[in-house]
Amino acid sequence: MGFFKRIKGKKEPSLDTDTTPPSDTEEYLAKLGVFEEEQKTDEIPQEVVDSGVVYIKSIPLLTLSDISRIAEELKSGNIIIIHIKPFIQRVQSNNELKRAVDQLRGICRQIEGDIAQLGSEYILITPGPYIRIYQRS
Repeated sequence: MGFFKRIKGKKEPSLDTDTTPPSDTEEYLAKLGVFEEEQKTDEIPQEVVDSGVVYIKSIPLLTLSDISRIAEELKSGNIIIIHIKPFIQRVQSNNELKRAVDQLRGICRQIEGDIAQLGSEYILITPGPYIRIYQRS
């Protein structure tokens, strides 16, 4: 209905009572509520989990115990980007890094996932047979 009033030349009253233009973009966005803090939680609501949504999550590998968390996320169907630089800086030998990568490969085989290295600091792991990583030969 507002469209037809504009065509006829009638102006609709504005819903916003403050007609002064904001002097600053940040002020305007704050007025709209863009900068309001959201409650952050690591817990995902059950209705989101049940909806079949796939998340892409970044998880730093600090110790070998982080691999179990990565496995849980993969079994939930999420794509994982693992930041391995903190682990490399903590370990004394390459044997521990090899052990961690072997465990990740084993998890990938178990869930029919895919694994690839992204540069020198990241590993990408995808779950299940329906998501594959393209790798040039």
